[in-house]
Amino acid sequence: MTRAVLFAVAAVLLQSPSPVVRFGQAVTWAEVDTSHLKGRPAQLAWSDDGSTIYLQLVEGDTVKNLKFRHYTVQRDGALKPIDAEPIWAREYWKWKSAKTFFGDPDLAIEVDTQHQLLDDLNNRNRTVYLESGRLYETVVASKRNGGSIVVNRLLLKSHIIGEFIDEQVFPGYTFGWSPRELGMIAYRAQNGRLTVMNTFGETEAAPGLKDVLLPGWSEDGESIACLERIARNKFAVMVVGVQ
Repeated sequence: MTRAVLFAVAAVLLQSPSPVVRFGQAVTWAEVDTSHLKGRPAQLAWSDDGSTIYLQLVEGDTVKNLKFRHYTVQRDGALKPIDAEPIWAREYWKWKSAKTFFGDPDLAIEVDTQHQLLDDLNNRNRTVYLESGRLYETVVASKRNGGSIVVNRLLLKSHIIGEFIDEQVFPGYTFGWSPRELGMIAYRAQNGRLTVMNTFGETEAAPGLKDVLLPGWSEDGESIACLERIARNKFAVMVVGVQ
């Protein structure tokens, strides 16, 4: 190989940065039929040992008539109903959905609120959360004034990691922080794809996964779980390995 060819190869390598993460093959752990189970997805959490995923569904549209349903699922298993949210799921959700990455002010999510005309939003890629109807009175705040609509965007490193149209923000629904040692975030991009971003603002989209919600990182940092919408009222609990 001549010196000129070697320099050309080196130049190509320098222009091709390493991926932020390397994704494995996504695996379906379970399927969720919300028309049968009667509820909308609200939370997803990993157990400490990474063997179990907790899923919370909620039914109702006011604080007074809300009904919560709780399920766990393991790899290649069906949803198993349980009586209440596990303590480990509650603790997981706290750091998974926090506004800042373990208190780091340089990794703080900002909320950008705008009023836009309805005509500009007719064909937007809205989240499943919005299409499912109202969830909490304090979360869902549908207010149309003079033909306008309120758009709340979650911003991190100039990237939109969540968008809530005509409703208040539901933390953790479109994003999930990684364990502290990784310094990353998984989120639903505007095109609905599962995407990972590092502390430099560099991103990587998972192949195949689309129209996702509730992304969550396992505590060992080796897997990301999410719900992928596969039909109007059907979702798949998906898990993809990351390196």
